[in-house]
Amino acid sequence: MSAGSLPGVSTSPAYTVEEVMDNFAALLDSFDFTPEIDAMGIGRMQFMRRKRALQDLRALFIALWRLALRRSFPDDHEVIFETFLERFQQTPTRNAARKEAAALTEKVRGYVGMLEHKGDADFSEAAHHLVSLLSLGDAEAKTLRLRLALHIRSTYKLIFDKLI
Repeated sequence: MSAGSLPGVSTSPAYTVEEVMDNFAALLDSFDFTPEIDAMGIGRMQFMRRKRALQDLRALFIALWRLALRRSFPDDHEVIFETFLERFQQTPTRNAARKEAAALTEKVRGYVGMLEHKGDADFSEAAHHLVSLLSLGDAEAKTLRLRLALHIRSTYKLIFDKLI
């Protein structure tokens, strides 16, 4: 077993579990969700809506990473993912930040459930959920769902391409 690998994890010797998780953490921290928030029509001064949308988008981003892990590390994806979530929840030092991390983790699990059925073949359920957070008319919602599904697909591709 190489340094930094977990028991029962057989990731490629070229990459340790730590490297895979650290790489994703850096990608998550550097990702700009502005295009998605703008596509949702949430203005800069709508602070609470932006905060909620950002939390949902971050949760979806983490769930998309799980899909990429599942494809790249079919035997080990669950251990890597759960280890990341556990570490993610333990990292904050303030109590309020820990509560936010726990809430985000719950949202992640919700998106994981949404994506479980169709995997990376169809992101319309996740897009539908994001649109449901907004108050839109039917025609506007339908257009936005399609646009967000395409954004989600391109985000998934980016995560998959930068997985390791």
